[in-house]
Amino acid sequence: MQLWITTFTGLVALGISLYNFAALQGTPDVDVALPRLVTIEPRAPGGAVHFFLQPTLSARRKTESIEVITDAQLRLVPADVTGTRPEFYWLDSGDYVYDFESNSDHWEKSSDPRPILVSQDKPSLSTFNFNADKWSFGPGRYEGSLILHRSSGDPITARFCLLVSDKDVKAFDKSPERSAFGLRNDVPSTSAARNPGCYASVT
Repeated sequence: MQLWITTFTGLVALGISLYNFAALQGTPDVDVALPRLVTIEPRAPGGAVHFFLQPTLSARRKTESIEVITDAQLRLVPADVTGTRPEFYWLDSGDYVYDFESNSDHWEKSSDPRPILVSQDKPSLSTFNFNADKWSFGPGRYEGSLILHRSSGDPITARFCLLVSDKDVKAFDKSPERSAFGLRNDVPSTSAARNPGCYASVT
């Protein structure tokens, strides 16, 4: 009996060791958490629109492998079928920085589009700058998708929406070139509060 108990205990320990080894060798599952705030420049140079988005990319479980995000895409689809659909592409990465002296935000580029490494120990907080040439916002609802292509499997998609009012569009049109506008999804007094998953102007 003691021999069987010892053998069984050894097999269980071996099974656990093999499971842990396989888990460590596996590819990490990646979570994408969208931020509370997105920033847009509705009057970027050359008649373009810039859309800044900083998701948190993290691995769900610990492994010795590293996930590689090879590309990022942004899609915005107007709910109004007559609206023009923009064609965004990943322009660069960096940070949107607030300047106290001028009381304004400005974009500081840190890199061109490049692969992003994601592991459990080091979540990625890259801010993507997406550009759409020769386009402008109109009032209405936009269905958005952040699509992250990776080296180990199918793309990861995070969905959201934007709510743009007539008042917003008027403010966009009157603003100087490269003016930044923040849209949030967590302010109770805005239309975003009545539309879960949507970003809206806080003014």
